[in-house]
Amino acid sequence: MAESMRSAGNGANQPLPKPNMVVAKSGTSPHEMTREAITGMAINPISTGIAPFPRMVEDEAWVRACEKVIKDEGPEQFLVNLLFVLRESFHEGLLRDICGS
Repeated sequence: MAESMRSAGNGANQPLPKPNMVVAKSGTSPHEMTREAITGMAINPISTGIAPFPRMVEDEAWVRACEKVIKDEGPEQFLVNLLFVLRESFHEGLLRDICGS
């Protein structure tokens, strides 16, 4: 099933693109914020208040930012980037802290 979804997703059974953004870490200074880091912040759904993180942006603003990224980069690149930002944000240590395991 995963193979059929992959084939249908990019039309030519090509490998997925690599993430083209970065996740800025807490404490990153403003002069170190690249376009790629700003994109990472814009598409990170954690900023909408996914527990245990506080809401920093309203849902509508997040959706509009994501729409722009999808328009600029395409849905496949957006989804690759979204998975990347989620994996970076919910790394193993954080999940251990949240789940208590």
